[in-house]
Amino acid sequence: MKKRTKDNKGITLIALIITIIIMLILISVTTYTGLSTYKSTKVNKFVDEMQLLQSKIDDLVASMTKEELDNLNLASVSTQEQRDALNSAFSNGEIKSKEETAYKVFSTENILNILNVENVKNDIMVNFETREIVSVSGENYDGKRYYTQYKLPHGQTLTEGTEFTRNIGEFTVNLSIDGINSEIEVSNISITNGTLSYQEKNGTYWTVITNYTQKNESYRINLLKSGNYIFRVQDNNSLENKVEKEVKITLTNKPKTNLSLVQSYDYGQGSEKWAYVTKDNKNYVWIPRFVYNNNEEIKYIKGTSNVATDDTYIDDENWTLDSKFKNQDSKKALTGIWVEVTSVNQTGLDMKNLLSDSTKTFLEEVN
Repeated sequence: MKKRTKDNKGITLIALIITIIIMLILISVTTYTGLSTYKSTKVNKFVDEMQLLQSKIDDLVASMTKEELDNLNLASVSTQEQRDALNSAFSNGEIKSKEETAYKVFSTENILNILNVENVKNDIMVNFETREIVSVSGENYDGKRYYTQYKLPHGQTLTEGTEFTRNIGEFTVNLSIDGINSEIEVSNISITNGTLSYQEKNGTYWTVITNYTQKNESYRINLLKSGNYIFRVQDNNSLENKVEKEVKITLTNKPKTNLSLVQSYDYGQGSEKWAYVTKDNKNYVWIPRFVYNNNEEIKYIKGTSNVATDDTYIDDENWTLDSKFKNQDSKKALTGIWVEVTSVNQTGLDMKNLLSDSTKTFLEEVN
Protein backbone atom coordinates (compact mmCIF):
# COMPACT_ATOMS: atom_id res chain seq x y z
CA MET A 1 0.00 0.00 0.00
CA LYS A 2 1.13 3.54 -0.87
CA LYS A 3 1.33 6.07 1.96
CA ARG A 4 -0.42 9.45 1.41
CA THR A 5 1.81 12.49 1.85
CA LYS A 6 0.60 15.96 2.92
CA ASP A 7 1.06 18.96 0.55
CA ASN A 8 2.83 21.67 2.61
CA LYS A 9 3.31 24.26 -0.13
CA GLY A 10 0.49 26.56 1.03
CA ILE A 11 0.43 29.05 3.98
CA THR A 12 -1.60 28.00 6.91
CA LEU A 13 -4.03 30.38 8.59
CA ILE A 14 -2.03 30.42 11.81
CA ALA A 15 1.18 31.42 10.02
CA LEU A 16 -0.66 34.22 8.25
CA ILE A 17 -2.05 35.56 11.48
CA ILE A 18 1.39 35.51 13.12
CA THR A 19 2.90 37.35 10.14
CA ILE A 20 0.26 40.06 10.29
CA ILE A 21 0.78 40.53 14.04
CA ILE A 22 4.54 40.91 13.58
CA MET A 23 4.03 43.44 10.79
CA LEU A 24 1.64 45.46 12.95
CA ILE A 25 4.13 45.48 15.79
CA LEU A 26 6.92 46.63 13.46
CA ILE A 27 4.73 49.37 12.01
CA SER A 28 3.74 50.52 15.50
CA VAL A 29 7.34 50.59 16.68
CA THR A 30 8.46 52.47 13.56
CA THR A 31 5.66 55.02 13.91
CA TYR A 32 6.39 55.57 17.63
CA THR A 33 10.10 55.90 16.95
CA GLY A 34 9.45 58.40 14.20
CA LEU A 35 7.17 60.52 16.38
CA SER A 36 9.64 60.31 19.27
CA THR A 37 12.49 61.35 17.00
CA TYR A 38 10.41 64.25 15.69
CA LYS A 39 9.59 65.41 19.22
CA SER A 40 13.21 64.99 20.30
CA THR A 41 14.37 67.03 17.33
CA LYS A 42 11.97 69.86 18.22
CA VAL A 43 13.11 69.89 21.85
CA ASN A 44 16.78 69.79 20.87
CA LYS A 45 16.27 72.66 18.44
CA PHE A 46 14.53 74.69 21.17
CA VAL A 47 17.35 73.98 23.66
CA ASP A 48 20.06 74.85 21.14
CA GLU A 49 18.33 78.11 20.22
CA MET A 50 17.80 79.15 23.85
CA GLN A 51 21.42 78.36 24.70
CA LEU A 52 22.61 80.50 21.81
CA LEU A 53 20.43 83.36 23.04
CA GLN A 54 21.76 82.81 26.58
CA SER A 55 25.34 83.29 25.43
CA LYS A 56 24.33 86.47 23.57
CA ILE A 57 22.55 87.87 26.64
CA ASP A 58 25.55 87.02 28.85
CA ASP A 59 27.86 88.91 26.49
CA LEU A 60 25.44 91.85 26.30
CA VAL A 61 25.10 92.24 30.08
CA ALA A 62 28.85 91.85 30.63
CA SER A 63 29.71 94.54 28.09
CA MET A 64 27.11 97.19 29.02
CA THR A 65 26.34 99.31 32.06
CA LYS A 66 22.90 99.40 33.65
CA GLU A 67 22.21 102.74 32.00
CA GLU A 68 23.18 101.37 28.59
CA LEU A 69 20.90 98.37 29.05
CA ASP A 70 18.06 100.70 30.02
CA ASN A 71 18.72 102.76 26.90
CA LEU A 72 18.00 99.77 24.66
CA ASN A 73 14.35 100.84 25.03
CA LEU A 74 12.99 97.31 25.16
CA ALA A 75 9.29 96.77 25.80
CA SER A 76 8.01 95.70 29.20
CA VAL A 77 5.87 92.63 29.82
CA SER A 78 2.36 93.64 28.76
CA THR A 79 0.39 90.81 27.10
CA GLN A 80 -1.49 87.95 28.74
CA GLU A 81 0.56 85.44 26.75
CA GLN A 82 3.77 86.89 28.21
CA ARG A 83 2.37 86.85 31.74
CA ASP A 84 1.17 83.26 31.35
CA ALA A 85 4.63 82.20 30.17
CA LEU A 86 6.27 83.79 33.24
CA ASN A 87 3.73 82.23 35.61
CA SER A 88 4.12 78.78 34.04
CA ALA A 89 7.92 78.96 34.04
CA PHE A 90 7.84 79.95 37.70
CA SER A 91 5.39 77.14 38.56
CA ASN A 92 7.68 74.66 36.77
CA GLY A 93 10.60 75.82 38.90
CA GLU A 94 12.45 77.08 35.83
CA ILE A 95 12.93 80.68 37.04
CA LYS A 96 13.36 82.25 40.47
CA SER A 97 10.93 85.13 40.09
CA LYS A 98 7.88 85.90 37.99
CA GLU A 99 8.00 89.64 38.79
CA GLU A 100 6.95 91.26 35.51
CA THR A 101 8.88 94.49 36.05
CA ALA A 102 12.15 92.53 36.23
CA TYR A 103 11.84 91.37 32.60
CA LYS A 104 12.28 93.08 29.25
CA VAL A 105 10.81 91.73 26.03
CA PHE A 106 13.03 90.97 23.04
CA SER A 107 10.90 90.79 19.92
CA THR A 108 12.18 88.71 17.00
CA GLU A 109 13.28 92.03 15.47
CA ASN A 110 15.24 92.92 18.66
CA ILE A 111 16.81 89.46 18.64
CA LEU A 112 18.05 90.05 15.11
CA ASN A 113 19.15 93.68 15.49
CA ILE A 114 20.56 93.62 19.04
CA LEU A 115 21.66 90.02 19.55
CA ASN A 116 22.44 89.35 15.88
CA VAL A 117 20.66 85.97 15.89
CA GLU A 118 18.66 85.05 12.78
CA ASN A 119 15.59 82.87 12.19
CA VAL A 120 14.22 83.01 15.74
CA LYS A 121 10.45 82.75 15.39
CA ASN A 122 9.29 83.63 18.91
CA ASP A 123 9.79 86.50 21.34
CA ILE A 124 11.75 86.06 24.57
CA MET A 125 11.70 87.81 27.96
CA VAL A 126 15.00 88.59 29.69
CA ASN A 127 15.80 89.43 33.30
CA PHE A 128 19.07 91.41 33.02
CA GLU A 129 19.68 91.07 36.76
CA THR A 130 19.62 87.24 36.85
CA ARG A 131 20.17 86.71 33.08
CA GLU A 132 17.19 84.32 32.97
CA ILE A 133 15.65 83.94 29.51
CA VAL A 134 12.01 82.90 29.09
CA SER A 135 10.44 81.98 25.76
CA VAL A 136 6.97 83.43 25.24
CA SER A 137 5.83 80.32 23.32
CA GLY A 138 7.80 77.55 25.05
CA GLU A 139 8.13 73.89 23.99
CA ASN A 140 6.33 70.67 24.99
CA TYR A 141 8.27 67.82 26.57
CA ASP A 142 7.03 64.71 28.32
CA GLY A 143 3.48 66.00 28.69
CA LYS A 144 4.50 69.43 30.07
CA ARG A 145 5.26 72.77 28.42
CA TYR A 146 8.59 74.36 29.26
CA TYR A 147 9.55 77.99 28.65
CA THR A 148 13.29 77.82 29.29
CA GLN A 149 16.05 75.39 28.42
CA TYR A 150 17.29 75.01 31.98
CA LYS A 151 15.33 71.83 32.87
CA LEU A 152 15.07 70.20 29.45
CA PRO A 153 17.34 67.34 28.24
CA HIS A 154 20.82 68.68 27.45
CA GLY A 155 19.83 72.04 28.98
CA GLN A 156 22.42 73.99 30.94
CA THR A 157 21.82 75.22 34.45
CA LEU A 158 22.09 78.99 34.74
CA THR A 159 25.03 79.81 37.01
CA GLU A 160 25.68 83.21 38.52
CA GLY A 161 29.18 84.44 39.19
CA THR A 162 30.97 81.26 38.09
CA GLU A 163 31.28 81.43 34.35
CA PHE A 164 29.72 84.89 34.21
CA THR A 165 30.55 88.15 35.96
CA ARG A 166 27.70 90.56 36.54
CA ASN A 167 28.34 94.15 35.59
CA ILE A 168 28.26 96.16 38.82
CA GLY A 169 29.19 99.40 37.10
CA GLU A 170 29.64 102.64 39.01
CA PHE A 171 27.65 103.63 42.07
CA THR A 172 27.13 107.07 43.62
CA VAL A 173 28.29 108.40 47.00
CA ASN A 174 26.76 111.73 48.05
CA LEU A 175 27.90 113.67 51.13
CA SER A 176 25.80 115.94 53.29
CA ILE A 177 27.96 117.60 55.95
CA ASP A 178 26.55 119.62 58.83
CA GLY A 179 29.37 120.67 61.10
CA ILE A 180 31.06 117.61 62.58
CA ASN A 181 28.16 115.42 61.50
CA SER A 182 27.89 113.89 58.05
CA GLU A 183 25.32 111.81 56.24
CA ILE A 184 26.51 109.61 53.40
CA GLU A 185 24.05 108.31 50.82
CA VAL A 186 25.09 105.45 48.54
CA SER A 187 22.81 104.98 45.54
CA ASN A 188 22.57 103.77 41.92
CA ILE A 189 23.76 100.27 42.81
CA SER A 190 23.08 98.10 39.78
CA ILE A 191 22.86 94.62 41.31
CA THR A 192 20.65 92.74 43.73
CA ASN A 193 22.37 90.45 46.24
CA GLY A 194 25.57 92.38 46.76
CA THR A 195 27.39 93.54 49.90
CA LEU A 196 27.85 97.27 50.49
CA SER A 197 30.59 98.11 52.97
CA TYR A 198 33.19 100.76 53.82
CA GLN A 199 36.44 101.23 55.67
CA GLU A 200 39.00 103.95 56.24
CA LYS A 201 41.69 103.96 53.59
CA ASN A 202 44.47 101.54 54.56
CA GLY A 203 42.19 100.19 57.27
CA THR A 204 41.93 96.56 58.32
CA TYR A 205 38.23 95.85 58.71
CA TRP A 206 35.25 96.47 56.47
CA THR A 207 32.06 97.75 58.07
CA VAL A 208 29.00 96.26 56.37
CA ILE A 209 26.15 98.64 55.55
CA THR A 210 24.04 95.86 54.03
CA ASN A 211 24.86 92.33 52.95
CA TYR A 212 21.97 92.16 50.50
CA THR A 213 21.73 95.15 48.20
CA GLN A 214 18.58 95.83 46.24
CA LYS A 215 18.98 97.30 42.79
CA ASN A 216 18.38 101.08 42.70
CA GLU A 217 17.88 101.30 46.48
CA SER A 218 19.63 104.03 48.50
CA TYR A 219 21.56 103.39 51.72
CA ARG A 220 22.48 106.01 54.33
CA ILE A 221 24.99 106.08 57.17
CA ASN A 222 26.43 108.76 59.46
CA LEU A 223 30.17 109.22 59.91
CA LEU A 224 31.60 111.39 62.68
CA LYS A 225 35.26 111.17 61.78
CA SER A 226 37.25 112.95 59.08
CA GLY A 227 39.32 110.81 56.78
CA ASN A 228 39.62 109.06 53.44
CA TYR A 229 37.10 106.26 53.11
CA ILE A 230 36.71 103.42 50.64
CA PHE A 231 33.16 102.35 49.76
CA ARG A 232 32.79 98.96 48.11
CA VAL A 233 30.03 97.02 46.37
CA GLN A 234 30.84 93.31 46.14
CA ASP A 235 28.87 90.68 44.21
CA ASN A 236 27.80 87.94 46.63
CA ASN A 237 27.74 85.45 43.76
CA SER A 238 31.36 86.12 42.87
CA LEU A 239 33.44 87.75 45.60
CA GLU A 240 36.12 88.76 43.10
CA ASN A 241 33.57 90.92 41.32
CA LYS A 242 33.60 94.27 43.13
CA VAL A 243 33.80 98.02 42.59
CA GLU A 244 35.38 100.48 45.03
CA LYS A 245 35.18 104.25 45.32
CA GLU A 246 37.32 106.55 47.48
CA VAL A 247 35.68 109.49 49.27
CA LYS A 248 37.34 112.22 51.35
CA ILE A 249 35.30 113.41 54.32
CA THR A 250 36.36 116.61 56.08
CA LEU A 251 34.38 117.60 59.16
CA THR A 252 34.67 121.05 60.75
CA ASN A 253 32.84 123.11 63.33
CA LYS A 254 29.55 124.43 62.03
CA PRO A 255 29.40 128.15 61.10
CA LYS A 256 27.83 130.25 63.84
CA THR A 257 25.29 132.53 62.19
CA ASN A 258 21.58 132.99 61.76
CA LEU A 259 22.10 134.40 58.28
CA SER A 260 21.73 132.28 55.17
CA LEU A 261 24.93 130.72 53.93
CA VAL A 262 25.84 131.60 50.36
CA GLN A 263 26.81 127.98 49.61
CA SER A 264 27.38 124.63 51.20
CA TYR A 265 30.82 124.33 52.68
CA ASP A 266 33.44 121.65 52.20
CA TYR A 267 36.89 122.30 53.62
CA GLY A 268 38.51 119.31 51.98
CA GLN A 269 41.97 119.54 50.52
CA GLY A 270 42.00 121.89 47.54
CA SER A 271 38.33 122.78 47.96
CA GLU A 272 37.05 126.30 47.28
CA LYS A 273 33.70 125.61 48.96
CA TRP A 274 33.92 127.77 52.06
CA ALA A 275 30.91 129.03 53.96
CA TYR A 276 30.11 132.65 53.10
CA VAL A 277 27.59 135.18 54.42
CA THR A 278 26.86 138.79 53.55
CA LYS A 279 26.00 141.43 56.16
CA ASP A 280 25.76 145.21 55.79
CA ASN A 281 27.20 144.92 52.27
CA LYS A 282 30.25 143.13 53.62
CA ASN A 283 31.26 139.55 52.85
CA TYR A 284 32.55 137.14 55.46
CA VAL A 285 34.07 133.66 55.25
CA TRP A 286 33.96 131.15 58.11
CA ILE A 287 37.30 129.83 59.36
CA PRO A 288 36.61 126.82 61.62
CA ARG A 289 38.95 126.18 64.54
CA PHE A 290 42.07 124.41 63.25
CA VAL A 291 45.69 123.70 64.15
CA TYR A 292 48.78 123.29 62.00
CA ASN A 293 52.29 121.83 62.32
CA ASN A 294 55.71 122.47 60.82
CA ASN A 295 54.83 120.33 57.79
CA GLU A 296 51.97 122.71 56.95
CA GLU A 297 49.50 119.94 57.77
CA ILE A 298 46.12 121.21 58.96
CA LYS A 299 43.67 119.50 61.30
CA TYR A 300 40.24 120.71 62.28
CA ILE A 301 39.14 120.58 65.91
CA LYS A 302 35.95 119.18 67.44
CA GLY A 303 34.36 122.11 69.23
CA THR A 304 37.02 123.68 71.44
CA SER A 305 38.49 120.37 72.61
CA ASN A 306 41.96 118.92 72.13
CA VAL A 307 40.65 116.29 69.72
CA ALA A 308 40.75 116.68 65.96
CA THR A 309 37.85 115.64 63.75
CA ASP A 310 39.92 112.62 62.69
CA ASP A 311 39.89 111.55 66.39
CA THR A 312 43.60 112.23 66.98
CA TYR A 313 44.79 114.01 70.13
CA ILE A 314 46.23 117.49 69.66
CA ASP A 315 49.16 118.48 71.88
CA ASP A 316 50.77 121.92 72.17
CA GLU A 317 54.23 120.59 71.42
CA ASN A 318 53.56 119.47 67.85
CA TRP A 319 50.57 121.59 66.88
CA THR A 320 49.98 125.34 66.79
CA LEU A 321 46.64 127.06 67.42
CA ASP A 322 46.23 130.64 66.19
CA SER A 323 45.75 133.02 69.08
CA LYS A 324 42.63 134.53 67.50
CA PHE A 325 40.72 131.35 68.34
CA LYS A 326 41.37 132.13 72.03
CA ASN A 327 39.45 135.43 71.99
CA GLN A 328 41.71 137.47 74.24
CA ASP A 329 38.98 139.91 75.28
CA SER A 330 36.45 137.45 76.64
CA LYS A 331 38.93 134.64 77.43
CA LYS A 332 36.50 132.39 75.60
CA ALA A 333 37.70 129.66 73.28
CA LEU A 334 36.11 129.98 69.84
CA THR A 335 34.89 127.20 67.54
CA GLY A 336 35.59 129.45 64.57
CA ILE A 337 35.90 133.02 63.29
CA TRP A 338 34.20 135.03 60.58
CA VAL A 339 36.74 136.95 58.48
CA GLU A 340 35.89 139.77 56.11
CA VAL A 341 36.86 139.14 52.48
CA THR A 342 36.61 141.14 49.28
CA SER A 343 33.98 139.10 47.49
CA VAL A 344 31.86 135.99 47.82
CA ASN A 345 33.44 132.82 46.40
CA GLN A 346 36.80 134.52 46.26
CA THR A 347 39.41 132.00 45.15
CA GLY A 348 42.97 131.53 46.35
CA LEU A 349 42.20 132.16 50.02
CA ASP A 350 44.49 130.72 52.68
CA MET A 351 43.22 130.33 56.25
CA LYS A 352 46.55 131.05 57.94
CA ASN A 353 47.12 134.18 55.84
CA LEU A 354 43.59 135.42 56.52
CA LEU A 355 44.06 135.10 60.28
CA SER A 356 47.41 136.89 60.21
CA ASP A 357 46.10 139.82 58.14
CA SER A 358 45.67 142.75 60.56
CA THR A 359 43.60 144.71 58.05
CA LYS A 360 40.76 142.18 58.15
CA THR A 361 37.66 142.39 60.32
CA PHE A 362 37.15 139.39 62.60
CA LEU A 363 33.79 138.41 64.12
CA GLU A 364 32.97 135.54 66.48
CA GLU A 365 29.43 135.28 65.21
CA VAL A 366 27.43 136.92 62.42
CA ASN A 367 23.82 137.67 63.40
